Order: sequence, then structure tokens, then C-alpha cells
Amino acid sequence: MKNIVLIGSGNLATQLGLSLLDNGYNIIQVWSQQIKNAINLADKLNCNATDSLKNLAKADLYILAVKDDKIKSIVNSISVDCIVHTSGGSDIDIFDDKFKNFGVFYPLQTFNKEIDIDFENIPICIEANNKEFELKLNNLAKSLSKSITVLNSKQRKKLHVAAVFACNFSNHMYTNAYNLLKEDNIDFKLLIPLINQTILKLNDNKPEDVQTGPAKRKDVKLIEHQSEIITNKKIKELYQFITNSIIELNE
Repeated sequence: MKNIVLIGSGNLATQLGLSLLDNGYNIIQVWSQQIKNAINLADKLNCNATDSLKNLAKADLYILAVKDDKIKSIVNSISVDCIVHTSGGSDIDIFDDKFKNFGVFYPLQTFNKEIDIDFENIPICIEANNKEFELKLNNLAKSLSKSITVLNSKQRKKLHVAAVFACNFSNHMYTNAYNLLKEDNIDFKLLIPLINQTILKLNDNKPEDVQTGPAKRKDVKLIEHQSEIITNKKIKELYQFITNSIIELNE
């Protein structure tokens, strides 16, 4: 599967396309609803661009790297032999057995068009409708990453939810911490060593085993004091909710 068409031009499509190109694959076309976006990515990948699903080039593999709510309409609009989507949250059954070979090629990472990323250490989760295609996807994944896992749709969607907790929700907490510090002109970077050390511990320990802080210790007086310091009502409610959750988990 050397010749590939990318359907999508966003963050994941950009970084995946660049990684595929660096590893010897031919990206022969990029599709996007907005031709300007397709051209921008196609220029980086030295290939053709289109905004018409009727004019997709012939390829060995078509990679759908679009928002979840766009997958179904695109699937219903094209007819190809081998296709995958890259979503953690969409079932493989979205393809409706319409294609000879279909599956999922899900890199578990956040992506940004402007920030190049090395796929070598990014877990790639694959699923396919048959063993032969699964092997091909496995070989494709191995050419990019050292971490390959075969997951069914139920497992992958549970992983995706867990990733929301581990990545999206934790980053939201960083945002709240940033805003709290900003109120008194305190540099958020003071927290970076603490954040990094916590993440480092997770390499060898279960998350619950590295939990620290007043809620873990059930330090009621400190919890009440910290709650009083928080003036923003929504952040105060969030502090109290998470504190109670930690206490309940450690009872």
C-alpha cells in the first residue's frame, strides 16, 4: 500500500501525511471541502489537490482524516477498495460493509498543523474487517511507530474516552491553574516541574499510587482554606467536586 490518498487536510491529516511521506509512501492526492486547504497540504506533500469526491485519484489506500460527523457522508459518497478512518470514537461499522477492505488506523495523540511530530513513539491502534487487511495495516503502522495495538471498536472507543480524561480534562485543569495564578501575576511556569514529575511517575506506577495532596490526606482544614481562596465560583465548584472524588476513591 504505497500510493495513498488523504481525505482531509486538518491537523492529523497534515502530520500523518508528512510522516508517511518521510517513510517512503506516495501521497498522490489530498481532498478537502475547501480547495484552499487541500492545496495548502498538497503543496507540503508535493501532490495533487481536489475538493471533489468524484475526482479522487486511484490509490492503494484511502485515509479518512476528518471530523467524526463527516465520516458517514463521505463513506456514502465514494467507492474504493481499501479505506480506513482515523477516529478513536467512531465504530468500524460506519463503513457498512460497503468496501472490500475497511478498517481503522487511529494514532493516539494530539496533533497540530504547525508542530511537527515524530510518530515513532505514538501508539497506533488498528482494526480491520479481515485478517489480510489487518496485516497490511499492521505493516503500515510498523513503518511509522514502535507501538502497535489491535483493538476492536468497543475497546478503542473506551480508550478514546480515557484519553479525554487523561489529556483534554487534565489540560483544562492546567488552564484553571493558569487563570488562578494570573489573578496574582504568578508565572504558570513555576508549576511545570511539578507537572513533569507527576507524569514521569506514571511510567512505573498506577495513577492512584502517585496521588498526593490535601484530598488524598483528607486534610479538611487545608481543603476548606484553599476553597475560600478561590474567588471564581465555577472553579471553586470544580475544586470541591474533584476533591470529593479523590476522597471517595481513597476510602
